[in-house]
Amino acid sequence: MTTDVPGPDASSSPRGDAAGLPAAVLRGVRKSYGPVTVLDLPALELRRGQITCVVGENGAGKSTLMGVLSGTVTPTAGEVLIADQPLPGGRPDLAKALGVSMVAQEFPLVGKLSVAENLLLGRRTRAAQHAGPLRRALFDRNGTRREARELLADIGVADVDVDRAVEHLPVPLRQMIEIAKAWGNRPLVLILDEPTSSLGPVEADKVLALARRHTADGGAVLFIGHRLDEVRNIADRVLVLRSGRLVADLTPEQATEERMIREMVGAEFARADITPPASVERRAVLEVSGLAADRLGPVDLRLNAGEIVGVAGLMGSGRSRLLHTLMGAQPRTAGRVRLDGADFHPRHPAEAVAAGVGLVPEDRKEQALLPRHPVRWNATLATVQRDARHGVLTPGADRRRAGRIVADLGVRLHSQEQPIGDLSGGNQQKVVFGRWLAARPRLLLLDEPTRGVDVGAKAEIYQLIDRAAQDGLAVLAASSELEELLWICHRIVVMAGGRVVADIPREQFSKERIMTAAAGTQAAAGGAASSAASSEASAGGAVAGRAAVTSAAAGKTAASTEASA
Repeated sequence: MTTDVPGPDASSSPRGDAAGLPAAVLRGVRKSYGPVTVLDLPALELRRGQITCVVGENGAGKSTLMGVLSGTVTPTAGEVLIADQPLPGGRPDLAKALGVSMVAQEFPLVGKLSVAENLLLGRRTRAAQHAGPLRRALFDRNGTRREARELLADIGVADVDVDRAVEHLPVPLRQMIEIAKAWGNRPLVLILDEPTSSLGPVEADKVLALARRHTADGGAVLFIGHRLDEVRNIADRVLVLRSGRLVADLTPEQATEERMIREMVGAEFARADITPPASVERRAVLEVSGLAADRLGPVDLRLNAGEIVGVAGLMGSGRSRLLHTLMGAQPRTAGRVRLDGADFHPRHPAEAVAAGVGLVPEDRKEQALLPRHPVRWNATLATVQRDARHGVLTPGADRRRAGRIVADLGVRLHSQEQPIGDLSGGNQQKVVFGRWLAARPRLLLLDEPTRGVDVGAKAEIYQLIDRAAQDGLAVLAASSELEELLWICHRIVVMAGGRVVADIPREQFSKERIMTAAAGTQAAAGGAASSAASSEASAGGAVAGRAAVTSAAAGKTAASTEASA
């Protein structure tokens, strides 16, 4: 449970009177893999008391930058200083000792260990630090629990069983645990990689407040974000990376959404009008009545062919549980579900797939991908039985199917045979989408469909969802991003406490109404005549924003990326 490298003690914690001084300095840093340069930064400083946001498409160099600062990536050239001390590459232990903590997008938590054990992994409790040699050698279980509860309370997370194994927790709660773990190191430089990507608005606000609190105490924050409105809200400075190079260093006033997207994709784009979703036929594909499961229900829901219905709600509202129950991954305890007019009661996800249901899950690496296996295998998982002849799948049939999926969705890769884990997040997600679209399901369930992908890839995924609905597919999409739901959906149902508390048609969309319902106020579930004006304004803004990212997708270049080219 411990390492030989101590974390920063209280005396090394950031101080507010140091604001403005460099916390981290990069000089002439370059990272190349063979002939391909993925990061080239002549000079960069992260200053105390400042939140520096970094934006860029997947493959722009953000992950390499974080790796260099956290000691996990060795630069090909250049030097890195943390608090005026040199940081050799390949020394994450030394980076931590110098005061660097990173909240990674893919949580490096140990699933079999408890919440408390994960939070204090690699360091001793306060009591053990001041105890004699014999006691320091023993595991302080009570102290670990106590300090774990204190850490979670400090970041605004309550009612968590610190003895529960992390592998049994939902993704949003794992995200908060990873943030608490980094916060507990009392770092000088706090690196946040998409820290709110799996969180609802309330939890996301807690994380942003924590970042501000850190800089108010004299620390430095490096914030990697794809939610551009969030970046604009929190940034003291916005850096734009493209193809491994710094192409813009913007003040908050300069960092408009249009400017950031233009710098990211390297091309001008126009805000074109976009047609609202077409009306859908009234043929019901999914009919849910009184559905109940663990911490879910009763839920009533109807979804028509060609309809995109969003599911909004705060963390713990039941969004993911609803999708998992419909997929047969969580047993139902009551209720009736009909799929295309026939009773639908899957006892396992395989039965749901056989009936024509697909799921793009929230955690693609854990729940949807075989990261070490070829793109070809991952792309064809849902169509193996269809392509097999007499129970045998030939490599030729597999390659042809994968080739069509990759071409149709514009997946950028070296070869079908390369491990899918080598692709960027956006390309991985497109492979998962392509797998299900190739299977031609009747119902597609989406859980955080654009988590961890850049603005251009988001636009491409939105286009895929639109295309699927136009082909008559029924889509149920759960997302913590309200803007995303406002952009792509015909209707939005809001969940709170495991139940649907509001069903909002497109003409009545507004963030205020959704958040009011999500917080448990039933007034939002009724008529919205008094808020029609604000609803129209909000929906109009969402359409304009969607046009921006869609236009950005059309202007994307084919530049090489870190993970694929």
